[in-house]
Amino acid sequence: MIGENGGIGIEVSGPLLTEAAKIYKVLSNVNRIKILIFLEHHEADVTQIVEHVHLAQPLVSHQLAILFQYQLVSKTKRGKHVYYCLDDPHILEMVDAMIGHVAHEIKHEPHHD
Repeated sequence: MIGENGGIGIEVSGPLLTEAAKIYKVLSNVNRIKILIFLEHHEADVTQIVEHVHLAQPLVSHQLAILFQYQLVSKTKRGKHVYYCLDDPHILEMVDAMIGHVAHEIKHEPHHD
C-alpha cells in the first residue's frame, strides 16, 4: 500500500505494477495522447479523428487498435461506421498531471503549491 494520507489504498503487487507500466508505455506515444485528448469531448469515427489530429488514416487506425486493446477507448459500430470514445476518462487525469509536471520542469518551478 502507498501512504496513509492520499495513497492508493490498495496493495500494490508485482502484477499490478506490471500492468500499470504497460499503460504508461501505451501513453508514451504522442499520437495516442493526441487521440485521447480529442476523444475527451468527442465521440468520433476514424475519419473525424484523422481530420482533427492531422495524421494518416492507417496510423490513426493502428493507434486506436492499441488504445482499444488496453481498454483506454471503446468503440461502437453504427451502420458502416465505427465510433470511438474514451473508455476511462480518468486516464486523462494522468495525462493532465504529467503535462503539469512537464510545465513546471520547463519553467524550473517547484512542484508544490
